[in-house]
Amino acid sequence: MKKTILSVVLAVLAIAPLYAQSDNVRLFQSYFYDAPIAKAGYGQGGLMYANYDLWNNFRVGVMGGYPLNDKIELGTQLFFVNFSPDKGDGQSGISDIDVFGRYNLFNQDKTNISAGAMISLPIGSEDVLEGNLDFGAFGAARHALSSQISLVGTLGLMFYEKKDVKFNYDTFKLEEKTSYDSYLNIGAGLIYAINDQLNVVGELNIKSEGDYMLLSAGMDYALGTGRLRAGLGLGLDDGAPDLLLMAGYGISLSK
Repeated sequence: MKKTILSVVLAVLAIAPLYAQSDNVRLFQSYFYDAPIAKAGYGQGGLMYANYDLWNNFRVGVMGGYPLNDKIELGTQLFFVNFSPDKGDGQSGISDIDVFGRYNLFNQDKTNISAGAMISLPIGSEDVLEGNLDFGAFGAARHALSSQISLVGTLGLMFYEKKDVKFNYDTFKLEEKTSYDSYLNIGAGLIYAINDQLNVVGELNIKSEGDYMLLSAGMDYALGTGRLRAGLGLGLDDGAPDLLLMAGYGISLSK
């Protein structure tokens, strides 16, 4: 099944005609880890379904951002999460609120480069594995390989919170200790258009810890005043979901 989906994804990326693409087309896996600074506020509502070997994860929520000026952009996202193991009862709750900031370092000719940071505000439910204070920093770039196609990439160092509960034999109480581990977040891909309305987004995302590698392909279609978006992800390593489905509708706000 994985080989079949992978062949279809690669075939679509190989045969689609190429046209000039717009910075308004956003990534799927690296939605906030990107280089362009938006011209106006934007938002997207949607859902995400991830299938793992022993559980499923379903998310529905909103994400969006706003440029403070032509150099600085802020963004955030919040989801309602349903965690369903193959055995036992499922759990539901809200996610942490992730906050992103991005500063444009270079934007000239064909190349756009930005640096940014993120932090997760731990308001989420521990029942769905949320409630952690995570943070990190990243760099991102877009480069117009020609007038028809752009390459995208990101590299970040991310820190995630770990909570260990141990029994203290001196006090005869359970104690929770917090520590942090880190990993490199690496993303690469391309964006191009089949026509003036329909764009194809291909991405590969790798995390240096947890055996995570995910290949995805998505379609971004201009519809009315917004954009209809749908994507399919295929896990290439044990830590990534076997199958990831993404769908949403995005809008841009005129200034």
